[in-house]
Amino acid sequence: MANYRRFAQLIPARKLTEQICRDADDDAVLACALSAQAQLIVTGDKDLRVLHPWRDIHILNPPEALRFIEKETARK
Repeated sequence: MANYRRFAQLIPARKLTEQICRDADDDAVLACALSAQAQLIVTGDKDLRVLHPWRDIHILNPPEALRFIEKETARK
């Protein structure tokens, strides 16, 4: 975990104004992604994945995320 600190940045996230995910606890993940201006959420959580895409944020499982990253990298 200590090595991730080089790549990580602490972003304060505001609560969403309404419940988005069918599991209300997962709204914190969405709020964090919005605050960080994320393009991608990588998760196995079906309650989150069912929202894909959400506000231009891709919500993918790990294999899908790898394919997405490879595709995006090839474009650049």
